[in-house]
Amino acid sequence: MQPRPALPADIPELIRLRAVALASLGVDPGAGDAPWRDVADGWFRERLTGRPDVHCLVVGGAPGQPLLATGMAWVTYHLPSPRWTDGRRGYLDAIVTDEAARGRGHGRRIVDGLVAWLNGIGIHYVQLHASADGEPVYRAAGFTTGLYPGMDLFTEAAP
Repeated sequence: MQPRPALPADIPELIRLRAVALASLGVDPGAGDAPWRDVADGWFRERLTGRPDVHCLVVGGAPGQPLLATGMAWVTYHLPSPRWTDGRRGYLDAIVTDEAARGRGHGRRIVDGLVAWLNGIGIHYVQLHASADGEPVYRAAGFTTGLYPGMDLFTEAAP
């Protein structure tokens, strides 16, 4: 089953798969009416309908039907350098396969499709943060450990 671009009708399933991803990372996604889900609805809606620098792919049924997998890519903007003269990079995120559909290559097809989209718009430097479960998929797609270590700073406690 080949990935297709996500549509607004897919947003409830994108939110459901986000909850699957959070749970697999050890984060309790909360109840079906948890406040983050309303925020996520607007977040996905904006990116699916008004952002040419974002691309979301899904594997599964027709829009509005259950999805097996999803993933997103977007353009990040950095200072130009001799090698990456326009400063643009691609970033992959929200790649998740529903638990019952894992091991069938859906994640790899999503990754390949997102990288192809980025290549098609002239971006050849792609980054991501990998979970332990996702790392083998990304390595098989050609990703390597980054040149610079990732670091985080939280200046306030989460709500």
